[in-house]
Amino acid sequence: MKAANMLSTVLLAGLSVASLTSGADAQSSRRYAIIEKCIAQAQAQWPDIAQSGNARNRTAVYKNCMVSAGQRP
Repeated sequence: MKAANMLSTVLLAGLSVASLTSGADAQSSRRYAIIEKCIAQAQAQWPDIAQSGNARNRTAVYKNCMVSAGQRP
């Protein structure tokens, strides 16, 4: 009986860890998609032209996009 209780406890702990890990992976892939979208938006609004000074403007657009998506820039 003691072994069965120990096994069920270990199984429950393992399932808990697995569910937390899959949730983190889903959040990570969602965040990555938002990052890609915000980078594309910043590049479209302020193209990367050598010595144009657009880097600061691209950064501002990227940060605003991330914050509006509810993410940390």
